[in-house]
Amino acid sequence: MDRQAEALRLAEALLEDIELQRLKASEIVLKASRLARLVGHDDLQEFLSLEREGYAVRQPAKWISKAGRWVNDDREKYIPIPLVRVEAMREGARQAMEALRGGGNFSGDNALIASRNHDERITSNADVYGRLDAICGQVVATTYDMVADVYHELLFSELQATLFAQAQADVDGTLAEAGGSALDKIEKVSARLRDGDPESVSQALTTCRRLIDAVADHVFPAVAESYEAGGHSLEVGQQQVLNRLQAHVHSTGASHGRRDRIRRALKDLYSRCSAGTHSEVSVQEARFVFLQTYVLLGEVLTLAGDARENE
Repeated sequence: MDRQAEALRLAEALLEDIELQRLKASEIVLKASRLARLVGHDDLQEFLSLEREGYAVRQPAKWISKAGRWVNDDREKYIPIPLVRVEAMREGARQAMEALRGGGNFSGDNALIASRNHDERITSNADVYGRLDAICGQVVATTYDMVADVYHELLFSELQATLFAQAQADVDGTLAEAGGSALDKIEKVSARLRDGDPESVSQALTTCRRLIDAVADHVFPAVAESYEAGGHSLEVGQQQVLNRLQAHVHSTGASHGRRDRIRRALKDLYSRCSAGTHSEVSVQEARFVFLQTYVLLGEVLTLAGDARENE
């Protein structure tokens, strides 16, 4: 199973376990520990590690607070034992209360004293039980909040991946047809950029520019006559790459807002690809320029298909 898919499934199951109270607090901590390891969530891993192994003499106050382990309001002392021992002590206190409630018939000269001591023991165990039960509840609540954050991040990431996969399926064929030899270089450039190779920056930007040129040649070959686009005359010769792309977008019947957005984005990308040098563009920026070029050209190439579907 894909690691992200497994993490998403585990996070969803864990949230249900907590909401339906199907697991003890220590079992929730163990299950959440696997999720934290799968997604590499540092905060969740640190918190759960402390709950599994116990708190040392000095630990981050935020986790002690999140777990409700302070003994009193001055925050000078806290309960450091592992959560599984907290649960065991809580169960011991509960059993002691049950046993004490089963007896209480006192007589004789010391009946009043014995009754008072009996009640005090019940109260003492109730206090212990309440304090330890609160820790268990706080640990579960804190774990739930962090697991919920992880779940929504994974869900959003899966949605992004699904949407991109759908777009990629629509784009790849048309881009391969339009891009010609420039497209042949994409995989090599992409691989070098993933590796963080600075020498790939110039090559990546050059490939992006050539790809834009190739798409313009494919969707709107150069002609001598100007093109009328909403009252504006556009020169669409060989050198007017962006004008030809703008003319194509207009010819598909795209809305004014969409045409304007695509025009601005193409202008910015083409300018960046044409002027970029090693000193001006980092590897990280080149990756995003490369990705944005792919997505935007894909949108341009699929506009004609959108227009046919809307007829």
